[in-house]
Amino acid sequence: MTQEIEITEEFIKQMDKFREPDKTGGLIEACSKNVVVFADKMLGFKLYSWQVYFLNEIQKAMIKDPLGKIDLQKEFCAITSRQIGKSTAIAILSIWSSIFNKYPGTLSNNTSVLISSASDVQAKKLLYEMKKLLKMGDRYMTDTYKDENGEGLFGKEFFSALLDDNEPNNTTTITFRPHDPELHGPLLLAGSKSGSTIKSYPPTSSVLGETASVVIIDEAGKSEKISDQFFYDYLSPTGNSTDAVRIYTSTPWVSSGFFYRMVDPDGNYGNSPAAVVLFTVGAIKIENPKYYQTVMKTVDQLNKDGKTDEVQRAYYCRFVKGETSYFNPEKVVNAFTNEYQPTESYRGPCDMGVDFGGQTISRSVITITECDEEGMVRRLYHRTYAVGKDNTLIEDIANLQKDFNIQRIIVDDCPQGDYLTRQMIEKGWNLTLMNFRQDKVKKYGAFRATLNRGKIQSYNDDELKTEMLALEFGQGSRNSIIQHAPGYTDDLIDSFLMSTYFYVQEEGGVEFYDWIPQEVDKTIGGRSRLSRRESTQPYETPF
Repeated sequence: MTQEIEITEEFIKQMDKFREPDKTGGLIEACSKNVVVFADKMLGFKLYSWQVYFLNEIQKAMIKDPLGKIDLQKEFCAITSRQIGKSTAIAILSIWSSIFNKYPGTLSNNTSVLISSASDVQAKKLLYEMKKLLKMGDRYMTDTYKDENGEGLFGKEFFSALLDDNEPNNTTTITFRPHDPELHGPLLLAGSKSGSTIKSYPPTSSVLGETASVVIIDEAGKSEKISDQFFYDYLSPTGNSTDAVRIYTSTPWVSSGFFYRMVDPDGNYGNSPAAVVLFTVGAIKIENPKYYQTVMKTVDQLNKDGKTDEVQRAYYCRFVKGETSYFNPEKVVNAFTNEYQPTESYRGPCDMGVDFGGQTISRSVITITECDEEGMVRRLYHRTYAVGKDNTLIEDIANLQKDFNIQRIIVDDCPQGDYLTRQMIEKGWNLTLMNFRQDKVKKYGAFRATLNRGKIQSYNDDELKTEMLALEFGQGSRNSIIQHAPGYTDDLIDSFLMSTYFYVQEEGGVEFYDWIPQEVDKTIGGRSRLSRRESTQPYETPF
């Protein structure tokens, strides 16, 4: 479980030790060894103590061990408040690692930094901030280090002169010159056959085919933009061949996605692959009290406006239930248990939900659920089919009915499932069609009410948990909308919902259903349906 690192006077004193340059060599050598000294002595930028701590941990990972005997931490995660300098910290690290070629991993022996953010605009903005730092460094080096005649020892454009005139230097790319011993000496850009690069990318498949030795995601917690698919399928492979150093920074957002699991604020996922640090707005209180008070005025105003969730999330780094999250994250997490595992057979009465997939995106899913005498709705089994690979669905359902005491089968009343539905009706199965357009909001509301009462339970399933946490709620022009966040799916939760169709009810009442069979018309796909009559009687039985 991630704990806040409190910035005290003693902590600041400990971090001040890392600000001291190594005096065994000259200025350039001392800055090459220590990113904190580089920021101070070459950019004229004094880092906060929390930044010192975080960057010092990262620079340890940039030690190359030719024998492969040192097992260094290579993934780092910083969950921070707004307005305390997280973007500045990673900008300085990117510049330092590039001009000193700290982590060469390509065939050209150069450091390649790849940066992505929640949008193309934000990624480009971060690159723009780096260019401003380089200009600031030019001025600082000129004004600070002078010869006896008052001239700048390193010229007027120390950093700008390192940029390659023959390679891209634009809104998405910074390219440095390859090492020239006569111009750059033994340290600066040492050993690179081509210049180090810093490139920004939007969170899309455009990163495919790139190779990076340092991978950075800014605002990594915005899972609606930086999805699990982007992280695992597109971005992660860019650093596999180089054993890349990976850095993720963000304020908290929704309680789902790779960043949430990596931070693991409630200790639900076991050991994180990343070294995780947490710094709230209090991290700058001692070192910059005037600016801290300015930020706190914003915090106070947000609290007065009733936006306490926003304050807790953005300034105190808590994953709180957002305005668009459909389910309460705490209720979702509590619904999953290690007390039982999925079963291959069950003789008690149970229901089956079948969500039909498509040919390009969504998957078909079968879920089997029971409701015990205490009203606990328990997920027993599920099967997921790859997209377009559900040819055995009817055969599988028939076999499952031999192993499970299936009372009712609830299916998605949708065009892509029409042919399969006809086959089920022809077989005489006890079928109920759920029309998502008409029933989704009401049935999801009943499911959520049951979840909030602690009456929904499932064996551990991270994929279902992620879908539930990523489900969003909004208001359309004519009606309410429940949908998965961009980059996520809802196949598992939809199937689970359908399997609970007769088990869940909205608070304050219970629904009764009468089965009214209709003659099956094979030519037009006649279907059996439910008539529904509602009661306001208090909830007493599962159905």
